[in-house]
Amino acid sequence: MSTRIVGIDLARSSAILLVTWKHSMASFGARGQLEGVANIGLELLMQLATPIFLILFGPMLELVYLPRYEADKAAETAKRLYRRAWQCYGYYALAIIVFFLVMGTYSLKALPLVFTGFISVPYSHLLAFYTVALALSPWLLALRSRVGLFPVVSVALAIHFAHPLISQLPQAPLLFGRDYLQHMSGFLYGQGVDFMGPSLIHGLSLVVIGMLFGAGFRPSSHRSAAKALSPTMSLWIAGGASLVIAFCWNWSSPHSTLDDLLEASLRIESQPLYFSVGVLGALGMTWFFVLTHDLRGMRFGYPIRVFGRRSLFAFGIGNILCYIAPSSLTEVLGLWGSVLALFLTVCLLTLIYDKYADYRPEGGYASMFRRVMKRIVTAE
Repeated sequence: MSTRIVGIDLARSSAILLVTWKHSMASFGARGQLEGVANIGLELLMQLATPIFLILFGPMLELVYLPRYEADKAAETAKRLYRRAWQCYGYYALAIIVFFLVMGTYSLKALPLVFTGFISVPYSHLLAFYTVALALSPWLLALRSRVGLFPVVSVALAIHFAHPLISQLPQAPLLFGRDYLQHMSGFLYGQGVDFMGPSLIHGLSLVVIGMLFGAGFRPSSHRSAAKALSPTMSLWIAGGASLVIAFCWNWSSPHSTLDDLLEASLRIESQPLYFSVGVLGALGMTWFFVLTHDLRGMRFGYPIRVFGRRSLFAFGIGNILCYIAPSSLTEVLGLWGSVLALFLTVCLLTLIYDKYADYRPEGGYASMFRRVMKRIVTAE
């Protein structure tokens, strides 16, 4: 049995596809156009896409990067994570440039602050978050390796238990009469302007919960890789999340809580209920794929793994296409035809990128450059 857990890959791929579909709908104003159960189901899936994607970053740290870090490859692991952080920031910066050119929302004076990643740019909050999260990941791995997983998880849980206190924290003060610092406070701990969430501290806490989830899949000295696919840890996490949901749900008006969840107000408020529902969604989606693919050996859906592998490209390019997609397209394809066309364009570009991203000329580009220069010199 391969040590690679296909179910986690497929769950991450499904999450990024949901995010892409959500942004495609938002680009053409298609959110809320459905009615009844169809609208509730689709909106719930799309609201869960972000926390699922954040949570499933945790198993990657726990199962892929931590073993490398503990195998005397700390510097190599950190370098790889820093490189990913810079790639993430590159897509974020490109999104800012395109958004500024198309929308002209920010003045040239404000652009330096926008490039910090704190000021919100539509659809691109996750890129700013992942830039910082990836840069902090080597420190998180060092802490997890030194003190163990459960103390780190305890801090993550404390952040959510402290929600009544965090929600009362003030926004940052104005700077030169502008709200620049308030964007930063929103990014850091959730109290700011134009904030969609999750904040950095809440997002990192989800990553840590994901590491706990991933730890339930780690083989140990007394069990094989096959036996490591046990639901025990997942059941404990699901039980805790269910208790939070039961405690936080407004049972006197359950539909109002559901409406708040679908309208993203719970996400903006960093409510523990929102994150707990996301935890259950991540567990359910991952275990569905683990049961069908890793345990049953089914192979349907394998091609979508590319979107998990190229999630950064799909997310970054997808956001840019959302900025430049012409609204007049609906006059030709209709509302849902336009949404589908944008979604499929992102998927197609991701497939093309995946096909050629790993292409290298024999000997690498540096070797090719040297050969070309040698021929030029010889010809002269």
